[in-house]
Amino acid sequence: MLRWLLPLVLLLGCSRSPPAAKVPHASTRAAEPADAQRMRAAAVTIHFANGTWTPGDVQVGLDRLQVAAIFGDIERGDVGVLADLVGRTSTGASTPELDSCVRLADPAHNLGPRPGAPPLAYMQLLDVGNVELRAGKQVLPLRVQMVPNLFEATRGVRYDVERDMSRSWLAAGSLHVVATGGDGVPPFDVSIDVPRPVRVTWVGSHPVRGAQVPVPPVDEDLTLRWGSVDGTADLDLLLGADVPAGLGWLHCRLRDDGEFTVPKSLVALLPSHSPEHPWLARLSRSREVPIPGFEALPLRLELSDSAWLQ
Repeated sequence: MLRWLLPLVLLLGCSRSPPAAKVPHASTRAAEPADAQRMRAAAVTIHFANGTWTPGDVQVGLDRLQVAAIFGDIERGDVGVLADLVGRTSTGASTPELDSCVRLADPAHNLGPRPGAPPLAYMQLLDVGNVELRAGKQVLPLRVQMVPNLFEATRGVRYDVERDMSRSWLAAGSLHVVATGGDGVPPFDVSIDVPRPVRVTWVGSHPVRGAQVPVPPVDEDLTLRWGSVDGTADLDLLLGADVPAGLGWLHCRLRDDGEFTVPKSLVALLPSHSPEHPWLARLSRSREVPIPGFEALPLRLELSDSAWLQ
């Protein structure tokens, strides 16, 4: 669910080595401009969720930690494609002002590859050796696998890992992504400080229980509260529902002071809620740091909590 982020402004994340580079057929390969500027870029996302539950599912993933990483030799105009391959989205110029919202199409909140626009030029996704996530004495190796054949002009590997019951990984205060190096990339160790986890505590006049809360009246302002404040990281809210077509979401950038009210004029823009398309309120606290040796994108750490409005 939550697949694409196509923002419209509203006024107010196999084999050990990749195969030899394969030259795609001339009729399917993306044309590489003669003046293409190549760059080394990375897309690495660490996501921690207090609980993952979707209406209709019988399984609940608690304290789920997900990591996805790709390292590429790419044309500068293909940074967005690299982000797509780890299921990562940037709001770009549509990022709302503090304590305001923009209207979106269905955004992505998973760390799986998804097809988007094809690359402008051939993309070589690099094997940078063994990659691990570390926190204190804990070590979690990332799996390496071939990138799905989404585009003829893309070859190489993707790193990822997922596990539940991982709250202890936040206790060390910082996380490290460590690689042994390869494909001309030297070993590196990049660390990022962990902000305070976030928890949605109230939606309207109802406390959140088991990631669920009653749907508030649609003709009133909608107030959300969270239990801890940080002030050192970004805080964002996604509010809406998956719908077959149309604009189903609001993206709000929040001041981290424990409470935010979505005006009823914006609530009225959300799709009608139903058992098939319940509303989701998702708070995310995030931080980014650069990755040595790569021009883009920064390492992103995101801690999130969700409440389903049933």
